[in-house]
Amino acid sequence: MHANTSSTPVFRTIDVATDVPITLGEPLSGQAMALMQQVGPQRFKLKPGTFANAKEIDIQLTVGAAVQQMDFRYTDGSNYQEMVADFEAEIGPPTRHHGSGDDMVTVWQDDDTEFRLVGGASGIRSKLRDRAPTSAQATA
Repeated sequence: MHANTSSTPVFRTIDVATDVPITLGEPLSGQAMALMQQVGPQRFKLKPGTFANAKEIDIQLTVGAAVQQMDFRYTDGSNYQEMVADFEAEIGPPTRHHGSGDDMVTVWQDDDTEFRLVGGASGIRSKLRDRAPTSAQATA
C-alpha cells in the first residue's frame, strides 16, 4: 500500500436485494440482471427503488462482462457531511478531500478500489470504480 491509500479496504460489493450482490471485477449474476435494464453497450441501470437511499445506480461492465464501475445518485435531502461521516465509520478516513460549500469531493482509495463521493448543486452522487488489474492481466 502506498501512503495515500485508505487503511481499511474500500468495499467492492453492494447488496441490491437479499442475497443478490454486485461486486467490482465480477460478472453480474442472473438475479442481479433481473433487477436491471440495459441502457447501452455494457451499461445497465438498476430499476428504481431497488437500493437503500440511492435514487439511481448505473453499472458499467468491461468488454469481458466484469463490473468495472458503479455510479450512484442519491435522493433529494441526502446530507453530504452525514454521508461522509457514515463512510468514515465504515471504511476509515478518506484518502483525500477537497472543495467547500456546494462543490465537495471526498475520495477513499486502496490498491484495488476507488470510491468517490461528490456533492454539488445538482445533488449528491458517488462512483465506485475497480482499479485492480483484470484477471487476464494478472495472469500475463
